[in-house]
Parts: sequence; structure tokens; C-alpha cells
Amino acid sequence: MLFSLFLFAACEEVINVNLTEAEPMNVIDASITENSPCIVLLTRSQGFYNNESYERISDAKVELFDEYGNSDVLAESNKDKGLYFSQMIGTVGFTYTLKVTSGNNVYEAKATIPQAIPIDSVYIYRVKIGNEDIYSPCVAFQDPPEEDNYYYTTLYVNGNPMSSIYLDNDEYRNGLKVENILFFDKEDNNDEELKAGDKLRIDMQTLDKGMYTFYNSLRSVAAGGGTNPLTNITGGALGCFKAYNAYWVDYTVSEEDVSAK
Repeated sequence: MLFSLFLFAACEEVINVNLTEAEPMNVIDASITENSPCIVLLTRSQGFYNNESYERISDAKVELFDEYGNSDVLAESNKDKGLYFSQMIGTVGFTYTLKVTSGNNVYEAKATIPQAIPIDSVYIYRVKIGNEDIYSPCVAFQDPPEEDNYYYTTLYVNGNPMSSIYLDNDEYRNGLKVENILFFDKEDNNDEELKAGDKLRIDMQTLDKGMYTFYNSLRSVAAGGGTNPLTNITGGALGCFKAYNAYWVDYTVSEEDVSAK
């Protein structure tokens, strides 16, 4: 074994992988939430080694329809090409249809805005691993009964967003009191554990099923999957139409939270 390790170490070389260039595709990044307009960003995908800014898609026709026959043509920003805004404001429980026409291409997607789920309480959860104490935030909330719910939570420490993704659903916990531990990775926080005085912001989004599926498949791709994330957009575009709602809380870590017990 030692000989093999020496052999591999002695044979190290830089390998340039020749990635096949795929044809650029249109990318739709669209979202709508309660009491806010629909925002749509249209871009073109590019090669892995291309470090230039993404090409924006301008002069597209972007339309939004609700289930009651109301419609709106989104206006493109004068200062930020490829970015479109609706005058229609999102309402909880409404299902919206997004239609994007760019050249000869037509794309459509549907999404329903879920209700926001309030966070009842936050506490710091301690896990003891050997002689080390690992502290992580935990959020407690009541999952609504008789409906499927999907959750996406982001954590900020002293104003800085952590890169860990917390994605969950209410399978096996429908209608129950839920306690979600946001397992803390200190590498997200400049290799520092949580400490007394740290100011946390926890943003818990409830998602439409289409966006949950997209995020879930995106996580699979990041883990080594070889396909594009699953989208709720028809017509061959990448991206997703996200309908969501959000509830957030602020919390300051106390000495008591991180003291050994």
C-alpha cells in the first residue's frame, strides 16, 4: 500500500478535461410571492470555462395570468436589460401561469403561492462528539394539516449568508409540531463555531412543489448527478418559476446557549 501511494504521488500531473460545449439554452429565473410583483430574469447559458457575464435576453414578451382571468404583460427594466417586472401582485393560494415568448420559442410554467408558516421558537441545539460540543440553531413550528408543505431555510450569521442548504418537506410529519435542526457547518462561517453574541437571522420559505422539486434535483446534480435540474417550465428552457412565501426571525446567541451542560 505504501509503495502504491508513493507511485501515485510520483505520477501526479495536471489534466485538462476537454468538456463538450453544449448549445446555449435560454434560462428563466422567475419568482412571485405574497404582496410582491412577479420578477423574471432571462439569460442564456454558457460554457463551463466562459467567465464572462451571462448574456441577457432583451425584448421578450413576458406575460402573467392568474386563475381568475386577470393578465399582465411584464415591463422590461430600462436600466437592467433582461429583467422584467409585473404590475400584478402575488396573492396566497392563487395559481399563476407565466408565459415567455422569445423569438420563435414559447415557454410556460405554473406555480401556486403557499401560505407563510410562522416560526414559533428558536433555540440552540447541542451535539456532543467526543470532547467537542457542536452547536446548531433549531426552529420549531406547527405544520398545517391536510396539505403538503415544502420548506427551504437559509441561515445568516452576523449578516453573512451561510452556504448550507436546508430543504425539507412534511412527509410523515403532516400536521405535527416540527423541530428542524439547522446543522451548522463552521466552514460556512470562516471556520468559526457559533458563539455568544452572534446574531442569527433565519429565513424559512414555504415553496410551491415545483420549486421544491427543482431545488431537490439541483442538490442531486451538485452531488454528482449528470442531468439538468428538473424544471416546471415547458418548452425546453432551463431554470424555474418559483412561487413562495417567507417568515423570518432574528435571534442572538446567549452565553447560556453555548455553555456546556
